Amino acid sequence: PPVAVAKCLEYGPQVRSTLATLFDQIGGLSRIVRGKTVAVKINMTGHSNNLVQGMPIGMSHWVHPEVIGNTVHLLGQAGARRIILVESSLSPPRSLRQFMSEAGWNPSDFASAAPRVDFVDTNYAGPDGSYKRLWVPGGGLLFRAYDMNPVYTNSDVYVSLAKLKEHATAGVTLSMKNSFGITPCTI
Repeated sequence: PPVAVAKCLEYGPQVRSTLATLFDQIGGLSRIVRGKTVAVKINMTGHSNNLVQGMPIGMSHWVHPEVIGNTVHLLGQAGARRIILVESSLSPPRSLRQFMSEAGWNPSDFASAAPRVDFVDTNYAGPDGSYKRLWVPGGGLLFRAYDMNPVYTNSDVYVSLAKLKEHATAGVTLSMKNSFGITPCTI
């Protein structure tokens, strides 16, 4: 698949134009998302109050809110029918919006970036209380299947907003490879 790389010197207005250029360089977003439901993994790993040397979490180990908001905007502009921000939070209220608010972010900023934006905390079952069993192709090496929130199988396109960082349990992390039959896109 095509790959595009760019330098954006700081978070601010240039994030949107940089992302738009990158999407154009890979053939445009419309061909991937027009009329589809897009799940966007926003990479908010850990508790909302975990600071690294006092820095805001969007500057250290979470994807920056400028990247999230501008990605949502560009997906909406490209014709995505529905955009679902997904994350497995560590928030007892089971609300991704609440988790964002606890971190000092305004979820309304993301919700207003495109026509239909929803929030799903995938650490919990779907709205009907059920999980979807996803079988690992080839049987898997450790687990044969995973029980996951059904938002992943109810989406047409899966976007993983990657954040290069060190992870306490996984070492260095960057992106996710998809084996579940939905179109992947790592940003």
